[in-house]
Amino acid sequence: MSGCSGVPAVTTAAWRQSRLMQWIPAFPAPVPRLLGSSLIFVMGRAVSLPLVVLYLSQALQLSQTHIGWMLGFASLIATLSGPLAGMLADRYAKTRLMAIACLIAAAAVLMLSVSPNAGFAVLALAAIEAALVLRSVSLKALLADYLPGELRARAFSMNYLMINLGFTIGPLIGAALFAHWIAAPFWLAAIFVLAAGWIVRDSAMQRSQAASPQLAEAVVAKTSLRETLQALRSDRILLLFTLASILTSFVFGRFISGYLAQYLIALYGAQQAAGTITSVLVTNAVLVVALQYLVGSRIQNRYLLRWITAGVGFYLAGLLAYAAADSQISWILATVVFSVGEIIVIPCEYLFIDLIAPASQRGAYYGVQTLASLGTALNAVVCAYLLTHAGSTAMFATLIMAGVLGVALYALGWHFRHRAVQRAALPDAHALPEQHEYSDAVRMLSRNAVRGLRNLT
Repeated sequence: MSGCSGVPAVTTAAWRQSRLMQWIPAFPAPVPRLLGSSLIFVMGRAVSLPLVVLYLSQALQLSQTHIGWMLGFASLIATLSGPLAGMLADRYAKTRLMAIACLIAAAAVLMLSVSPNAGFAVLALAAIEAALVLRSVSLKALLADYLPGELRARAFSMNYLMINLGFTIGPLIGAALFAHWIAAPFWLAAIFVLAAGWIVRDSAMQRSQAASPQLAEAVVAKTSLRETLQALRSDRILLLFTLASILTSFVFGRFISGYLAQYLIALYGAQQAAGTITSVLVTNAVLVVALQYLVGSRIQNRYLLRWITAGVGFYLAGLLAYAAADSQISWILATVVFSVGEIIVIPCEYLFIDLIAPASQRGAYYGVQTLASLGTALNAVVCAYLLTHAGSTAMFATLIMAGVLGVALYALGWHFRHRAVQRAALPDAHALPEQHEYSDAVRMLSRNAVRGLRNLT
């Protein structure tokens, strides 16, 4: 009996191990280190970021209006620095750029903690935001260099999971320190950020890079700045995907601290709205942490349009549920629906860009995609205006129309990409490299056409 009972036990253990390995992919050794550095970096950001407004108001005695303008200017600088950060990531070692970004962020956070006036604080905030963009773009490009297409969705989802974990834990630590010394969270943030920079620049990381033939190939294949700018300017699919991402960011950006908070205050008053906002925030955080990797790991490139359509569909259903919510439980259920959309859409936005980005220009393409944060900036302005002058119905209708238009632009870009692949003069259209068939096919066809014209003349 003992021998017979041992067989099912072994079989069950093997089955469980195989099921576990389906959810935990065999990433190359540097990738877990990159994801770990992302968690530590975000921890530093989360320790201090929620307290910036309180610190500026207490330490510098600034009004909320002045603080709003300062934060808006810093966000604008970050958005505009995205394409430049991407081009730098294509031309220089990405781990070095990530380490430099960490040094800049740490120095700027310390500058902010000792700022004598608003002008000094604005420079510090702008430097922090620009460093965040440089690190984010370099990280995404480096993950794409290390991983084949089928693993990138999992890596991007895991990175987003690290971001949410950091913002779940970090604010609690920051609030506890802030109660004892208002500058303490910023000093701790600098320590976290420097630790994240050390992880990607230590000797073990460098040896892993040197041993990676895929990464070495990606680093060698560089293009000139002029070629990069020409590719970005002429790639209409990149333009369509970026515009679509701006629209989806307009729907999602700051949905809790932005238009939902404003709507709840107008609906219930500040006292009752505070409790509902907390419930919505906790529900969103728990759901994203619990489901991000589980859902994101299932996203496949060939079904990307279906996934983004489903994700935006959850956005729209969540918005309709928010518009009709009239109790605490209804707000929580609406947040569950909306959060599923977030879990799907966020990694899909990067995968659409990854799908068309040539290996030598991934950084530039990811940098252009950071312009999607314009949607977040527009959200705060447009929704506040609509809620004040046109009412909540107009606000939710505008958000829904933006989501529908975003899906339409993704579908149009997907259609153009498919046609470009089909028109490529190859025996098998699918023989093009998976991640950048559109760009390479167009370049090849254009070169052949020019040669043909020269021969005729």
